[in-house]
Amino acid sequence: MCQAGRVRYVIVGAGAIGGTVAARLAQHSPAHPPLLVARNAAADTIERSGYRLRSPDDDVTVRVEVARTPADARLRADDVLVLATKTHQAPAALQAWVDAPVLAADADPGDPDPRPVGTAGDLLPVLALTNGVAAERMALRLFRRVLGACVWLPATHLVAGETAVRIAPHSGTFIVGSYPSRSTRPPDDGDGAVLPTLAADWEASTFTVHVVDDVLRWKHRKLLQNLANALQALAGPAAPIASFATRLVAEAEDVYRASGIAWATDAEEDAWRGNVFDVRPVPGLPDAVGGSSWQSVARGDGSIETDYLNGEIVLLARLAGGDAPLNAAVQRLARQAAVARRPPGSTRVDELARALDLAESAWVRR
Repeated sequence: MCQAGRVRYVIVGAGAIGGTVAARLAQHSPAHPPLLVARNAAADTIERSGYRLRSPDDDVTVRVEVARTPADARLRADDVLVLATKTHQAPAALQAWVDAPVLAADADPGDPDPRPVGTAGDLLPVLALTNGVAAERMALRLFRRVLGACVWLPATHLVAGETAVRIAPHSGTFIVGSYPSRSTRPPDDGDGAVLPTLAADWEASTFTVHVVDDVLRWKHRKLLQNLANALQALAGPAAPIASFATRLVAEAEDVYRASGIAWATDAEEDAWRGNVFDVRPVPGLPDAVGGSSWQSVARGDGSIETDYLNGEIVLLARLAGGDAPLNAAVQRLARQAAVARRPPGSTRVDELARALDLAESAWVRR
């Protein structure tokens, strides 16, 4: 059984979410530091200079232990893997870690050749801090113990080793639970101890954490909010896109109903979201910044997670024998813009309106 504060969080992904969680844990729980998994220039920067985290109230640089590979991590049986990549990057990350050897919790750190007690896929819980609802299912193909999270954390990550969180004093809200729900899990899976331990550790590090039985209800709600991410990436964060977002959400809610999917209510969100929408200026950060998809395009990553946001709605619609033409059009436009490395705002609002109208009218004519 886990004891509060004894778990080590191995955070795979050093972007906006992973970097924020690692930095706050390192800042507020120095006796039990996290391990941040980063690559290439990002790993070099964090090792050399630490991780810089800015908010409306503070600007700190904290030392965070870094690993580049599973071998570097020397996983232990009391670790929790935290998947903090984009959803479309999750399959590669999960494959990289599933067969990593795991040492006993009390393994001698000075032993140069310790004997593993199993693999990560068999022994360790993996917590998906991802948008959309696909990563948990991806993980369950490989990992026996999967946890999901609905993430409300307005952070901006444009430079390696640095993130700006646009709220304070709390840095974000997580709604976490087992996947599948606890009612379908064996009673001795260990996650009944991991979840309250995680909640205690993270709440001590400026986050709010709620543990629930059905985390997908919350992730399906968050997915509705994320449907506008691609619009920001296409037209820019200051563009008048609210009416387009309303159409995407209305289409998605129809798809949910046709698919028998329930999602958390407005009242539930109002009671639990905390300060996550009380965004304030962060010194040195431009006012006109967007969400995670906008940041992918702004960095010129060449990829975007829209296939698992708007594309999830399209998939659900087609599985139910229908279609989601508005979300399909936005999915296509965002993917093409990302692959072509077009900057945010490269799609005019009138072009976006015309594309949605054409998609809708073509579906009506079928």
